[in-house]
Amino acid sequence: MKKRPKTIKAMQLAFLFVLIMILSMFSAASLFAETLRILTWEAYVPAEFQQKLIQLAKEKHGVDLKLDIKYVNGNDDFFPALRDNKADIITPSHNVPRDSRYQLIKHRLVLPLNLKNIPNYKNIEPALQKAGYCTEGDAVFGVPVARGPYGLVYNTALLKEAPESWNILWDPRFKDKYSIGKHQYEENIFSVALAMGFSRDEISSYKKLNTPEFQKKLAQFVVNAHGMWDGVDKPEDLKGLALATSWGDSLNGLKKMGEIWKMAEPKEGTTAWVDNFMISHTLEDKPKLKKIAEEWLNIVLSDEYQMYVVRGIGTVPISTTIMEKLTTDEIERFHLDDPAYFKNNRILWPTLGKTDRKGLKRLWDKAMKTRK
Repeated sequence: MKKRPKTIKAMQLAFLFVLIMILSMFSAASLFAETLRILTWEAYVPAEFQQKLIQLAKEKHGVDLKLDIKYVNGNDDFFPALRDNKADIITPSHNVPRDSRYQLIKHRLVLPLNLKNIPNYKNIEPALQKAGYCTEGDAVFGVPVARGPYGLVYNTALLKEAPESWNILWDPRFKDKYSIGKHQYEENIFSVALAMGFSRDEISSYKKLNTPEFQKKLAQFVVNAHGMWDGVDKPEDLKGLALATSWGDSLNGLKKMGEIWKMAEPKEGTTAWVDNFMISHTLEDKPKLKKIAEEWLNIVLSDEYQMYVVRGIGTVPISTTIMEKLTTDEIERFHLDDPAYFKNNRILWPTLGKTDRKGLKRLWDKAMKTRK
């Protein structure tokens, strides 16, 4: 048998290479390029889970997905983005959807979810499934991702025992030794009101709080703070201090820095939140991208993501299926062995009316002017 000339072999190899390149280019070209814009609290869309969504969009939906992620400082940042068509997914707290200023569901600024695309919805704690703040009839407009307190945390190296009251923040020993949220005016006012002995039903009443005594207490709270953190508390915001108001996000990071901080349980109570992913009206005419957005909602309800909520973010999960994966310390820290704990020991932020909201903001702005 005659051997083929080397030139023919080279031509065959070159042809094969060109064919592979063409097929590769055709395959890449067959992917639709889409951008999903997520407006959220920092830490809710970590890199590892971004990659999971991007890979899933490519393999399951044939979409070359790009993510445009921006972070908020407060719940007031979500509505403008929806109004101006600048976000496809948002993460508001439970008191936002029914806020009279926004009425996200009533005005169809968010879309009803197809729960068939979110099979992990069944893993949500029953009390949070189809919660009133994010449903209308049988339609569900949001899925919870995490919950927790706007709480009082303390440095165990500087305080051997947990503070029993919010009033420790006014103790002269801790002047300039605590940090608070800069943009959390409602939550800060609620905490000051609790410290003064106001009831759960009174902490959001401008009429009740608009007194010289309350204004003085609030001003001291602001003036005596060492610093104010933006959006989400970070380890560097608290490091070296004795006390802080906190979502709890910074505690794991502080531990890595060598400081052990814990969440206190003030006798007056602690206010709390439930954050939720919702899909914007901007995807109403983009069924494939909406389905990919629902894939993201399904990811955040997975065991892997909910473990990240506990160990990565350092706050309370909403899943019922991860208990066996948690340590005894983690279960105790978040009181997950008591199904009624959150309901009985946390005060969910109320949805404020126009008068109370404007009044509370006025009180906060006045207090902030006293801070040099």
